Amino acid sequence: MQKETIIFLHGIVGNKNAFQREMIQLNHEYHCIAYNFYNSAELGEANQLTLDRLVEQLYSIFEKGRVKKAHLCALSFGSIVSMAFASKYPNMVISMTFVGGYCCGVRSQFQANIVRLLEMRQKLEYNMWLNQCARLMNPNRELLNENSEAIFAKYAGELDPDMFEQVLRLNVEIDSPAILSQIQTPILWLMGEYDDLYKGTLTAIDQYNLNVVYKELTHAGHAAHFHNPYQFMSYFQSFLTKVQSKNLSGLVV
Repeated sequence: MQKETIIFLHGIVGNKNAFQREMIQLNHEYHCIAYNFYNSAELGEANQLTLDRLVEQLYSIFEKGRVKKAHLCALSFGSIVSMAFASKYPNMVISMTFVGGYCCGVRSQFQANIVRLLEMRQKLEYNMWLNQCARLMNPNRELLNENSEAIFAKYAGELDPDMFEQVLRLNVEIDSPAILSQIQTPILWLMGEYDDLYKGTLTAIDQYNLNVVYKELTHAGHAAHFHNPYQFMSYFQSFLTKVQSKNLSGLVV
């Protein structure tokens, strides 16, 4: 029997290695694909980055891999691209799994922080602004033994400044509730128990979409699959199995 395909999407910073460990584990059961968002050959000019371009970039990944249908597994901002893709191409998406996924266009501290950062942009030197982005978008947590802000700032610093600002601006232009309300695809939505900033965008998630299975990973922050890989894989593999059997009731570890 031919393997099903999983396409992995990274966050607003980072790269296609975001799910490298999971891809290695799943490779014997699934055809795994990962790609980089910020590919100028695929997206065109940096100052023309739009959600539509990101959606069509993902479509091109399907075409290049000769994939007709796939599961999407996305980290953080990758969930925004996945939602938009599933809304436009519903017959190409079997399921979606979001890690640290969030909603744009809802009143939340995260949304307020993005607006504040965009207002700061012309007032601060770029590297100082990036540090503020890290502090307000991926703050350190005492309960996690990692410097989340430094990690975010490092990867953000590797991006073209115009492209990073454009993708940040998308977060105040997108209406996630409207997009989610159109999607019938099953969604596994995984959040770290310490990821309060992004969980604050999901308070009405059950009103936007009834196909969401929501779970929290213990001892985990925004990159919850990295902080608790065993629990992530347990939920993810159980979800994929249930999607295949068309039975999503009683999702358990």
